[in-house]
Amino acid sequence: MLKLPGKLTAETFLTDYWQKAPLFMPRAIDPMRPAITRNELAWLATLDDVESRIVFTERSKERTRYRAETGPFEPAFLEALPRHDWSLLVHDVEKHLPAMRRLFEQVPFIPDWRIDDLMISFAAPGGGVGPHRDNYDVFLCQGVGIREWQFSVSEIGEDVLASAELALLHEFHDGEHHVTRRGDVLYLPPGVAHWGTAKRACLTYSIGMRAPSFYTDPDLQPREIRPGYISSEALTRAGKDASSLGKAVTELKDWLQPLAPGDEEIAALMEAPAALGKLRLHGMTRIAYDDATLYVNGAARSIASGALEPVAGLCARRKASDGLVAALETDCLRWLLAQGAFELADD
Repeated sequence: MLKLPGKLTAETFLTDYWQKAPLFMPRAIDPMRPAITRNELAWLATLDDVESRIVFTERSKERTRYRAETGPFEPAFLEALPRHDWSLLVHDVEKHLPAMRRLFEQVPFIPDWRIDDLMISFAAPGGGVGPHRDNYDVFLCQGVGIREWQFSVSEIGEDVLASAELALLHEFHDGEHHVTRRGDVLYLPPGVAHWGTAKRACLTYSIGMRAPSFYTDPDLQPREIRPGYISSEALTRAGKDASSLGKAVTELKDWLQPLAPGDEEIAALMEAPAALGKLRLHGMTRIAYDDATLYVNGAARSIASGALEPVAGLCARRKASDGLVAALETDCLRWLLAQGAFELADD
């Protein structure tokens, strides 16, 4: 878990900062494990099913502009990039490299269904994406290198001339300023204007949160936190949209949908309990549950009486076991397979 500054606890973080105020946390993370290299990140950016982009910083005497290009990129293009003033951003890294999900353990005081993705950026010196604001909570975790951050809770106007592709704000210098080094973390709630520039070539790991437009949880309590669990308090916050919450937070981008097995393959698997007991959730799979319903990749089904415990176990471990398979309702297991929830040998 993040090393919160001073005497701050997870409970006081939720009370005083979560969805309320930015917080700079120096030396909050030990050396990143697992970590990624610049070359590994560049390799991901060459793949067709990986969302990536490069933002170029173009400076002149008059002003600074930002230009974005979207991937996938040819290896030769990446190798020919200049020595400064650009940033490569790769989204959903933990879905393509499931081992990277371990970084989510840094924020165990946030429900895991609230985590959208791990976005990792490599910035050459001078690189950044310009002043902007996000509509979600984010923990910006500094890996190797040095980055200068500025952020402000003031109302900063949009700068329509700064970029043709990006929604950017006017440059500002009246907020807080921090220089982040390896292990430092900056938390920003939604809507806070911020601006990061690499002072030395650097990697930044961004743990971004997801929530549909009808949901906020500034009153989040530690007692709500269980892997995959959508609490009754969360459903109350969602109000009239409570029935849509689980589907919304587990929905996948079209290009991240895992390939589901056909009826014949499912039938064969259902007759092979030894194979079922070794299944792991697919790296792309998003899973959550409440007291009555199981949600997987945007689909939903009711949970049979007495089946909450194996469902909770699947969410917590993201893998099956002989005991879990035996405890799950047969129809539920078949449904999970049909949703592409598990990684199969031919994936």
